[in-house]
Amino acid sequence: MEAKQDKPLSPLSMGVLTQALDEEGRYDAAKLAALLDWTNQEIARYLGKDPSTISRFSASLQYQEPLAELAAIFNHLVSLMDGDLRLARAWLRTPIRVLDGVSPKEKILHSDLKPIGTLLQEVESGFSV
Repeated sequence: MEAKQDKPLSPLSMGVLTQALDEEGRYDAAKLAALLDWTNQEIARYLGKDPSTISRFSASLQYQEPLAELAAIFNHLVSLMDGDLRLARAWLRTPIRVLDGVSPKEKILHSDLKPIGTLLQEVESGFSV
């Protein structure tokens, strides 16, 4: 059986990701929060940090892995929404039956990204949800 190859990033999705980076190429928590239309308090909650810490050290090396995971989810979502950021942001706030009536954003804020990634893969594969 042939392994599924990842699709290369399109110029559109790369543009979305660059909005969340600092000048060193690190994910910036405040910039990613703005891209998601989240508050600094919400991104701090996702990272398990105090909002004041996020304000001072928004591109800290210790945040890079969780921010990269969140950026990957959002990038995948935006790609599925044909680049429509408004629609992607709205989808994140919408309660979804297969997530037990909870919004993807709430799952993410509880550091439960796996079901969101799985759901996006199912949508991409054509499964109805």
